[in-house]
Amino acid sequence: MRNLRQAVILAAGTGSRLRGVVDDKPKGFLKLGEKPIIEESIAKLVRSGVTDIVIINGYRHEYYDALAKKYPFVSTIKNPDFAETGSMYSFFMARERIYGDILLLESDLIYEYNMLQTLHNSIYSDSILVSGRTGLGDEVYVGVDGDTIVNLSKDIKKIKHLGGELVGISRISLDLYREMVGHAKNMFDRHPRYDYEDCLTDLCNSRSINYDFIEKPAWMEIDDEDHYKNARDTVYPLIGEKDRAVSIKKNIERTVLLNPGPAATTDSVKYAMVVEDICPREQEFGELVQGIRRDLVRIVHGGELYEAVLFASSGTGALEACLTSVIPDDRTALILNNGAYGERMQQICDGFGIRHIDYVIDWGEPIDFKEVETIIIENKDLISHIAVVHHETTVGILNNLTAVSNLASKYHLELIVDAMSSFAGIPIDVKDLGIHYLMSSSNKCIQGMAGVGFVICNRESLEKSGALKPRNFYFNLYQNYRFLSEKGEMQFTPPVQILYALRQAINEYFIETEEGRADRYAQMYRVLTAGLKKLGFKFLIEEKFHAKILTAIIEPRDKNYDFTEMHDFLYWRGFTIYPGKGAKEDTFRLANMGAISCDDIEKFLENLQEYLTLNNIKLS
Repeated sequence: MRNLRQAVILAAGTGSRLRGVVDDKPKGFLKLGEKPIIEESIAKLVRSGVTDIVIINGYRHEYYDALAKKYPFVSTIKNPDFAETGSMYSFFMARERIYGDILLLESDLIYEYNMLQTLHNSIYSDSILVSGRTGLGDEVYVGVDGDTIVNLSKDIKKIKHLGGELVGISRISLDLYREMVGHAKNMFDRHPRYDYEDCLTDLCNSRSINYDFIEKPAWMEIDDEDHYKNARDTVYPLIGEKDRAVSIKKNIERTVLLNPGPAATTDSVKYAMVVEDICPREQEFGELVQGIRRDLVRIVHGGELYEAVLFASSGTGALEACLTSVIPDDRTALILNNGAYGERMQQICDGFGIRHIDYVIDWGEPIDFKEVETIIIENKDLISHIAVVHHETTVGILNNLTAVSNLASKYHLELIVDAMSSFAGIPIDVKDLGIHYLMSSSNKCIQGMAGVGFVICNRESLEKSGALKPRNFYFNLYQNYRFLSEKGEMQFTPPVQILYALRQAINEYFIETEEGRADRYAQMYRVLTAGLKKLGFKFLIEEKFHAKILTAIIEPRDKNYDFTEMHDFLYWRGFTIYPGKGAKEDTFRLANMGAISCDDIEKFLENLQEYLTLNNIKLS
């Protein structure tokens, strides 16, 4: 199931029985507190994680249209035939706006927040919210059989097995909505006042529609003046009491990210971000930051010779910080480019006027280190640094760090390594390899959340860089290092919650161990590549050069194949894949990093095979 991000509110009716309370306004504009009940409902939906609210209006539509101007996440659709049609016709009119699973509500409801949480956390894709008997009047009764509904009716005599009362809040999957639309088309001519409750009852004969039951929730549908008085005097105060005591509970739907980052995270890393507010200048938070710095160095075996400098940025921010801070104006960097991220280093240098010599080959081709050495010899009086991407995720190639390190050591060059997609996934020893600067980010193999870039620096080299004329301000590596060292905190405002998540992710890395994580990734790689070969796919680069964390796959040449269609097919089944980028052949890419398992890979392969079979795609 997908998380609920969209809600549809049915608000077209006239509310004629409430004229003495709301005058000529729609009944959603009843006021029991400081705001109309429709705005209170909108606030609760937003609090529950809904980001797109569609209101189907009709009578005095301008009131709801004003809400769409007030709230950027609200839009409206007018049902011009509201006086002659039922609620299903209004729901039908949203068919061009609904793009996924939704919450369906009625505009004249007041309800406790926990009712939304119940549907958000439901185990069912389709769930009608049902309450115990209220005796409030004008009830819609729900007939049930086991965990499914049988029918909905205001006539209790038509209910064989009573499950409770319809609340008027439902979880509707995109699949069920499409069935409702298709069925309703055939009903409107004969039954123009066809309601969505009638449509659900009709469809119960052909598919299972489930329900979630709450025995004594605080809620009420306000249809007349007696309802209004009861709501004002009894139900609304009870709702306020319950809402003040509510604890937010949210089931996190698990998706399998096979893109090259951000990587999938554990629930415990996600939950780590839910913390009390804290000023990042407090000693407690400073200690958290210093612990993270020490342990990032520990992951790559830097010992006491290295320092980690943190930035509130993506990995590219860390890359820019390093390149713009450590290369002298009168010296040159040799950049090895066999993919998009080698090219990115060139682009950063170009943007800041940093001198560089480039070794450029086709993306995905292995580096010829004899050619690289020739370039170094020819420019030995100019070159001070050599920069390389360890795992080039453009194509999934693993560049040979030992070979680069040997050349850097032989010619006394400082070594800069982009380890965005290898740090914490492939064992690296910065001391043994003589790496001077290594960059990565919080959202790849370390399995944290996106938002922190970092540079792990040889302290001696970093201290020397402090004598260089600064090219930057926010990203100045030395100045940020000095501030961290002297003040014990980050120089500029840090992403507080992201750092709590990173702390948790680092802890989980050490629980799994360096060897354990590398082995898990390698096992997933073996399962993935074996399955792809069995299906008939071919790889872009020779397997001996694979990083074993990401694989570039040559796209099928079958006329029935379309990457976007394949992506969408897999996405709605819980798997995210990624297109290729600039390689010598058209590819798509699959990563096996993050908090996923071999079982996830096997399920992905089953779904991929289903896509190929359904679309009659031949691989040759």
